Amino acid sequence: MPLEIGKLSLKERILYRFLFNEKRVYRYWFSRFLICGVSLDRIRRVISRIKNFYMWCDEWTKEGEVLETLATTALTDSNTITARALFHEAAGCFHIGQHIYFIDLTKKVAVQERARDAYKKAIALYDGVERPKRVEIPFRGTSIPGYLRLAQKPNTPLIIQINGLDNIKEIENYYLGNLLLNAGFNVFAFDGPGQGEMWSRMKMIPDYNNVVSAIIDWFESKNEYNIALSRIGTYGMSFGGYLAPYVTAFENRISCTVGNGGPGYLPPPSQIKKMNPLWIRNILHVMGFGTLEEAQDELAKYDIQKAPPLDRPLLFIQGGKDRLIPNAKRHADYIINWAEGKKELKFYPTGEHCCVNFLDEILPYTIDWFRTHLSD
Repeated sequence: MPLEIGKLSLKERILYRFLFNEKRVYRYWFSRFLICGVSLDRIRRVISRIKNFYMWCDEWTKEGEVLETLATTALTDSNTITARALFHEAAGCFHIGQHIYFIDLTKKVAVQERARDAYKKAIALYDGVERPKRVEIPFRGTSIPGYLRLAQKPNTPLIIQINGLDNIKEIENYYLGNLLLNAGFNVFAFDGPGQGEMWSRMKMIPDYNNVVSAIIDWFESKNEYNIALSRIGTYGMSFGGYLAPYVTAFENRISCTVGNGGPGYLPPPSQIKKMNPLWIRNILHVMGFGTLEEAQDELAKYDIQKAPPLDRPLLFIQGGKDRLIPNAKRHADYIINWAEGKKELKFYPTGEHCCVNFLDEILPYTIDWFRTHLSD
């Protein structure tokens, strides 16, 4: 029986009703949700209210609304710093609620928009250069939406952050961007085709390299930002861990790349059906297909070894306990064997998806790695 968007299979109904719970599943997601800007105790409180996965989006939305109310009150009392933090955390709650929720796509889209709206309220409370700059970059009859964050020092490198399947530029990449920004990098986060607010404009495309090339073209046409465009790096987590090395292979203006937790290729439907059902839903959603069978020809286009062998530095990070990508080490080796330039694999045998349980080690190392390969 084909898996169809909008219709849950019997297996999914059983998983969502009885098996998706904190003991079996949610506890592995806590670290990922921390980089959405939500505190650990709040994560625990919300998840304790969720008896089955059908409640997921509603409970996280309620928590986001609580935080928005607190933020609005703080703003009324001129407590700007408090309001800003609470709006950011509200955006994180809304994002978590919709992030892996495909039971009701209308609800998913609406709650994701609430995450964007809360983020806009938060960044409106920053002053001057600290405020992320909203940009729209022309691309194939529509535009790529993004936020540029500038380092305090001119003539410094640019890191282009690439989303995974269901990330949005306002959340995980904002908090990871803070670390890069504090290390002296300029940071650009965006939604590409099939991702975030661009999902309604254009679905995921296999030639994603042309998206990043359009972004670099746009930066080269702008001279007022004082960015060292001869030193550009790309960074991606989850499916972005595939996209970052892939686009770098095609785009010679990129100096180096870091991929974390990505696959080396997308398997055929017969193999994908064995994967986590949420990841299957995610693939269909961003690509705009109703069934895996309809997506079969498109899936075959996503293969890192169909790109030119990468001749610039690559850092690839993979976890051996990845519950979304079966045989994760095989995918890591597939990518490393494809690359021909300087390459490094950091493999954590007990690492979860994107090694989120080792981010305290991975993120500082990634920043040092970028500093080494993007130095003057």
